[in-house]
Amino acid sequence: MSTANLNIWITRFGDPCHIEDKETWFVHILDCEGRVLEWCKKKYAFLPAKCGHLEVAVPPGCYTIFAGHSPQGQGVPPFGNRLTHVQVVRLNCGDHACVTLFSPSMWYCGTWFAHAVQTQLAGLRRANIDPQIAETAVRAVNALLEKLPTDPFTENTRRAVAEEPPK
Repeated sequence: MSTANLNIWITRFGDPCHIEDKETWFVHILDCEGRVLEWCKKKYAFLPAKCGHLEVAVPPGCYTIFAGHSPQGQGVPPFGNRLTHVQVVRLNCGDHACVTLFSPSMWYCGTWFAHAVQTQLAGLRRANIDPQIAETAVRAVNALLEKLPTDPFTENTRRAVAEEPPK
C-alpha cells in the first residue's frame, strides 16, 4: 500500500510569510464532510506540530486541514483556541504535499467576520434572524477592533480590499 506524505506548516500569528518556530500547535485532519480522519486505529486530531511543522503519512484522499493552539481537553471545544485558516488538499498514492496554515490575528478574523455578517444581512432576514441582532454584533466587533492593534499583513489586505476594483 502506498500512503501519501503530508507536510504541514503553520505561520506565526498574523504573519503569513514566516513559520512559527517557538510554539506547539495541534493539527486536525478531517475528511470533506468535517469528520476527523480515522485510519489504522489512529485519530488524526490534536497532532502536535512542534515549531510549526508536522509531517504525517495519510491514505490517499481529499482532506481539510487546520490547527488549533490548544492541546486536547483545553481551550474552546471541540478544537481549542486560535484556529488557523482551513486548507483543502487532495493526495493520491505516493504524493508528497506541503500545506501552509495561516494563523490570522484577532483583528484579521474580526474584520472578516464583521464583513461576512454585513454582506449576509439579506440571507439572515430570509432565515428569520432579526437583522438588529446581526447589526448589533457588527457594531460590537467593530468597537473591539478599534481597540486592538493591527498587523502589517492585515492592514495591507484591508487597504487592497478597500480600493476600487480595476475596470
